[in-house]
Amino acid sequence: MFDSLAARHPRTAFVMRRATAIAAARSAWLIGALFLWAGWAVLDDYTVIDDSEMQRETAAITLDYILGRSDALLNHPDRIYGVVFDLPLLLLERLLDLQDSRALYRMRHGLTHLVFLAGGLGCYALTYRLYGRRPLALGAMGLFLLHPRLCAHAFFNSKDIPFLSLFMLALLLIHWAGRRGSVAAFLLCGLGVGALTNLRPMGILLFGAVLALRAGDAVYAERGARRAILRTSGAFVLASALTSYALLPYLWADPAPRFVETVAHGVERPDDFPLLFRGRPIQSSALPLAYAPVWFAISTPPLALGLGCLGSAAVVRRLWRPRGAGLRGARFRFQLLLLACFVLPVLAVMWLQAEIYNGWRHLYFIYAPFCLLAADGLYALAAARRRLGRPRARGPGERKPGRTLALSGRPRAGAWGLALLALIGVAASLGPLAALHPHQSVYLNFLAARAAPVLPFSLSYASARDGLRFLLARYPDRPLRLYAYWPASALTLPADLRQRLAFDDFAQADFALQLSTVDWRAVPLEEPYAPVLYTDEVYGYPLIWVTALNLARVPDAVAAPYRAAYRDLQTRVPIVRAPFNVYLDRDARVASWVKQPCRAGDASPKFILHVTPADLQALPPHRRRYRFDNRDFLFFERGVRVDDACLAVVPLPAYPIRHLTVGQWHSGAEAGIWTADYLLPPPPDRVNDYRAAYRALTAQPPTHRDVFDAYLTRSRVTFVQTPCREETAQAWLRVRIEPFDARQPGARQLDFDFFERGVRVDDACLASAPLPAPLRRVTVGQEAEDTLWEAAFTWPLPPAVAQTYRAAYARLTTGAPALRAAFDVYVTADAVAYAKAPCAAADTAPKFILHVVPVRRRDLPPDRRRAGFDNRDFEFAWQGAHFEGRCLARAALPAYPIARLRVGQFRTGEDPLWLAELPPAP
Repeated sequence: MFDSLAARHPRTAFVMRRATAIAAARSAWLIGALFLWAGWAVLDDYTVIDDSEMQRETAAITLDYILGRSDALLNHPDRIYGVVFDLPLLLLERLLDLQDSRALYRMRHGLTHLVFLAGGLGCYALTYRLYGRRPLALGAMGLFLLHPRLCAHAFFNSKDIPFLSLFMLALLLIHWAGRRGSVAAFLLCGLGVGALTNLRPMGILLFGAVLALRAGDAVYAERGARRAILRTSGAFVLASALTSYALLPYLWADPAPRFVETVAHGVERPDDFPLLFRGRPIQSSALPLAYAPVWFAISTPPLALGLGCLGSAAVVRRLWRPRGAGLRGARFRFQLLLLACFVLPVLAVMWLQAEIYNGWRHLYFIYAPFCLLAADGLYALAAARRRLGRPRARGPGERKPGRTLALSGRPRAGAWGLALLALIGVAASLGPLAALHPHQSVYLNFLAARAAPVLPFSLSYASARDGLRFLLARYPDRPLRLYAYWPASALTLPADLRQRLAFDDFAQADFALQLSTVDWRAVPLEEPYAPVLYTDEVYGYPLIWVTALNLARVPDAVAAPYRAAYRDLQTRVPIVRAPFNVYLDRDARVASWVKQPCRAGDASPKFILHVTPADLQALPPHRRRYRFDNRDFLFFERGVRVDDACLAVVPLPAYPIRHLTVGQWHSGAEAGIWTADYLLPPPPDRVNDYRAAYRALTAQPPTHRDVFDAYLTRSRVTFVQTPCREETAQAWLRVRIEPFDARQPGARQLDFDFFERGVRVDDACLASAPLPAPLRRVTVGQEAEDTLWEAAFTWPLPPAVAQTYRAAYARLTTGAPALRAAFDVYVTADAVAYAKAPCAAADTAPKFILHVVPVRRRDLPPDRRRAGFDNRDFEFAWQGAHFEGRCLARAALPAYPIARLRVGQFRTGEDPLWLAELPPAP
């Protein structure tokens, strides 16, 4: 185009060429200015997180320590956090005398966003230095700046975003210093890495990376250049160490141990946070290995994810070049550094099981090297396009091919394909940026399963702007008493609007502003009862919702259904009478809590609701080991005040329910304020079955009569009480089983709660538990703090078991025993047997001694090595049997080589009745 124009209008063509060149050279600055303008336009839309105030406090305490005003920093819980970013913000705040919270946080959010843009420009500059192509550098810059989660965090997150941007700028400094090779360049590089380490201890990763790069340079450099490499490396180490020391005042008095403390803090678990991951609740102290990789994969734009994986694969592929040819290139060694900076932190988190939460925000810095690897992936695609578009050599006499639309035959078609790919990627990022505003921090890509009503992953850092503005607009003429899960969200509102908001405890507030948070228990349950006045949904899930806690504050049309429901409950009989009366509807699908009059503190404690199903398999998998479904809730999630009464309504699960535990408790308390149990009647289709079973049992005398009548068979024990008294049903029912088979474990305790296994049949209580077979002895009873009653029952040996013991006894007694004492002792290769005939019950009452002394002490369990022997003492009831006037007990021996055995009998607290030493079996 320029050639034809130059022929006719040379001056115009020259001006256009010059303008195009200037625009290309300044394109990154133009894009940065566009992002800066857009950021200024939405500065008030994002939330204020609690960390911001904590960081301001840490910066203020650090400043007092620097000026010698106070030593509070030495005992401050956040003393190990650097303030290289927050201290300048604090100084600017005091210089400008920012007293209004809106102006203060506009300044903090604006500068955090500016630092994020600096990271994007650094990504552009480093990509251009690596590949020398402006379109490629602009693409990498776009991937960096258009990440939806990072765009939101770039306003309110003054920890992770500055660390990400400074990480990118430090990578730029490392590459620049490596190309310059001067001492001054590496001194400047050391300053950058030292400042990075001050922000987060993970910055030490780049310290090791620079030394690894210099080692690689030394390996492939000429002999004369190695001394210069050593000199520049020393300058870098000195500059980074001194910078880290100077920028963290906590290190000044005692540098070495306190630096170790700051690094170790990254893998400590000072707190334990509940999280939602892949649809299941987990704790931050017990993260699955896949936590960080999965979070990165589901919250990164697809184009960036694909290109980054392609670039990583391309770097790995170059490692297999013959004889290390790839490693000779400085650019390839730098690309290996980028791959290591992306992979190693993730592996470290997985190996050390470091505590991270709020998704992967603690690892946001790995996105800096990942963007550069994505640029390499785009470079590899462009190179492949050029190879495919290169014309094939023609053979002798072969005609020149005509035009074709195939991608491999037209370089221009390949270029259009890459341009289309870039446009799709930009649209895929800009779409969520616009659609989710201002909630880009909860962005998830197509890889995240979208499960309703609860998302499979935690959502965090949502902005409450729209919810607050809704309330202020709907009630413009009066102050609002508001309970907010995140009250700091109001700090960016204008002063006149903030003055109308009064934040209070939810027991006194008129409205509740709720946010879905990283705490999976704080997400709303299905069908919230309190009147929902406003909701802001993301992915079909209510991210923010405003509810009315006081019906006197909402229109009559909204309040009428709730007042009618309250009047209907007053006509029914509660299942539990306590500080709150608890009602069940006829189908046992909804539980209602009512208190009248309701004082200020009555609704403040958390409400207990534990649901025990008739079949434990109906529980979610993560709740089966607890044997009940935990549906605890806070009043603001389910409640509303009706005049002087408190009313909360909770839907119950659809599966058949056996038992409910209700009550209230304070967080951190060891016991509830009050609790009560309610055993639901059996389902209508099972009532007749239970009545028939009850009649069949009570038609015969019980095996034992007491508070509960006990009926025993060889396969089941059943407890019956008529009439059923609530106070006696509270005590635990005890079942102790002693098996006949010596190969089975010893006596087992099968205690259970009546409400776990019981059922009400008319006016009777019935509880039953299966028994394993065969059994020697069963002890039944009931206990609370002490044993209330107890009874024991013994069965004779079943014929099959008796035959087993008879055969074993006959086989042993064909040979001479290893020892004749109170018992004959037989030693085989894998066991020791104790036999006696005739044998009475008194003979087997004392415990049996079996001490195994090994040939090598290291074969013993660790807790037994000091004693020098393995203690395998046992009771006869655990591993023996009486039959036909004889008795036989058998104890297995370990597999390791044995030096000698000690056998005998003793009573607890007394000397042995008899004791002897034996050699092992030959």
